[in-house]
Amino acid sequence: MRTTCLSSAYKVRVESFEEDLSTDIYKVKVLEVIKEGTLDVGPLNKQRTFLSYPHCRESLDLETGKTYLIMGTSKDIHRDDRQSYQYVFGERTWVEYWPTEAECQTEEHRMTCLGMEEMISQYQLFGCPQ
Repeated sequence: MRTTCLSSAYKVRVESFEEDLSTDIYKVKVLEVIKEGTLDVGPLNKQRTFLSYPHCRESLDLETGKTYLIMGTSKDIHRDDRQSYQYVFGERTWVEYWPTEAECQTEEHRMTCLGMEEMISQYQLFGCPQ
């Protein structure tokens, strides 16, 4: 896992998914703020909308009810008419499945969980690497 200085990093749970003709719409709940963005302040325990193109659906592989690490840049955050934030899954967005505590005990997910713990620790201790 790379540790890049991005504008925001969240642990989220996908609450719902809706497909439109030109856009996939994911409603997520922010469960943990690893790095708060400068544009969207105070997202903890709030719902946020993430948008993507339908041709990216398979590669994103996001499932309702599952948790993910999502890191992105401020260029991918937009405010809509109701003053709520929408995030766009773009080329600079990092998305990774966040295993459950039980899954973290298995051989399959142990390294992913250790890597996520290390990344969180690095951000909390040192902020963004230069």
